[in-house]
Amino acid sequence: MGEKVYLRAVPDYDPSRIKKVIREGLEEFGLTGSQYSNITIKPNVVMVHHRIAPSAYTRSEFLDGLIQVLHEDRNPVPKITIAEKCGAGIPTSRMFRRAGYFSLKKKHNIKLRPIEEAKKKKILLQKGQIHSHITTSREIVDNDLLIYTPKLKSNSLTHGLTAAIKLNIGILCDRERMWNHNCHLDEKIVDLLEVGHPDFIATDAVEISIGGNQFTQHGYPLGLIVMATNPVAHDSVCARMFHLDPHKIPHLRLAHERGYGPLDLAEINIKGDISLQEIQDKTKDLKTGFIRVDEVDCGFKVLIGEPYCTGGCHGVFLDWLYMIKDRKPKLWNKLPAWTAVIGKYSGDISADRVLIIGTCSLVQGRLEAKKIRRINGCPPKHKDLVLWMFLKTGIINPMFRLDLIIDAYPYLFFCWMRRLFKGSFK
Repeated sequence: MGEKVYLRAVPDYDPSRIKKVIREGLEEFGLTGSQYSNITIKPNVVMVHHRIAPSAYTRSEFLDGLIQVLHEDRNPVPKITIAEKCGAGIPTSRMFRRAGYFSLKKKHNIKLRPIEEAKKKKILLQKGQIHSHITTSREIVDNDLLIYTPKLKSNSLTHGLTAAIKLNIGILCDRERMWNHNCHLDEKIVDLLEVGHPDFIATDAVEISIGGNQFTQHGYPLGLIVMATNPVAHDSVCARMFHLDPHKIPHLRLAHERGYGPLDLAEINIKGDISLQEIQDKTKDLKTGFIRVDEVDCGFKVLIGEPYCTGGCHGVFLDWLYMIKDRKPKLWNKLPAWTAVIGKYSGDISADRVLIIGTCSLVQGRLEAKKIRRINGCPPKHKDLVLWMFLKTGIINPMFRLDLIIDAYPYLFFCWMRRLFKGSFK
C-alpha cells in the first residue's frame, strides 16, 4: 500500500528512549545490518542560540539516540559524519558548538563537517529546472547511507512547512543557496532532491517550532518522531499535522509532479503507535504564521508589488518582522511608523519615512517622503537585513546581539582566512 510513514510517540528528549524508537524504525524499513560502513547524517542546524533560537534545530539528544543505534552491534563501527550548512550567515562550526554537537563528537568519535569547509563535488542535474548543476560536500554524495534528521517547523518562506525536502537548502553554500532564493524557491528546492534524496528520515518532532520566524519562533511539545524513506510522503503527512493541504504547498506539489513520491493519503501507509488524527487534535489551535507580508498587523505599513516573492524579499521581510514578534513583544507593539515598499509598487506614495526592500523594488508613481532608505539584495540575507535595518532605521532586531555579531563577522572572516590558508597548501 504505497510509501510508508512511521509515527511514534516520544514524550521527551531521553536519548535511550529515542534510541529504542529509531531502532524499531530502522527495522520497520529494513535498514538494519552491518552493510553500512560510511554514514552521513544531515540535521537542521539553521540557527542555534540559547536565548533567541532555542527551538529551531535538531537537538543533540535526538542525534545521540540515533548514533547509538547506528553503532550498536556493528563491528567494525561505521564512519559517521554530520554534515550541514547553517543558514544565518554564521560559520556552521559555531552553530554546531551552540547545538551541543561537539559533545556528540567527543562521545561517539564522529566527524562534524560544516559544508562550507568540506571538500566539494560538482553534480550535473538531469531534472533541474533552476539549477543545471550544484556543488556540495562529498559527504552528502559519497556514502552508504544518507540519513536526514529534520526539525519539524513552520516556515513562512515555504508556504508554512519545513520538513525533509526543505532541509535540502542546507546542502548548498551561501552563493548557490541565495541564487534564485525568490519566487523560484520552490523549483529550486525540488531540484536539490536529485542529489539530496535521503535513504532514511527520522524527524525531531519531540518539540516542534511553530508560528513565527524560522529561527526565533517558539517551541511546542508535540512528543513525536516521524520516520520514512520517501521525503514526499513524509512531508505530506507532516503538512497535514499542521492542517496544511500538501497540494497547496508548491515544493511538495512539484516534487510529486516530478515523480518523487505521493501526496494523497490513499497512497501512503501510516503506521505506528499514534494516529494522524491524534496529532491533528494536538495541533488544531496552532498557527503557522504563513500570511502575506502586507497582512501583518504592526507599526509598519507594507506596500507590495508583483510578483509576490514568498521565498524572496516579501517572505524575508516577513521573517524579519516575525523575529521581533517572537522575541521582542514590547517593540512589536511600538514599531515606528515606516512605510515599506517591496516589489514594483504601482501608485503614488506620500509618507514621512519610506523603506524600499530589495534590489528590484521601486515605486511606479510619485514618491514624497522626508526620509527614503533602501536595502538591496535579491533577497537581502537575514544577517544583512538585521544589520542594515539597525543602521538605516535604528530598529534593534533580537538577532542584533554582540555574540552573534562576533560569530557573523570577525569569526566568519577568521574561518574564511583559515580555509584560504589551508587551500593554498593543497
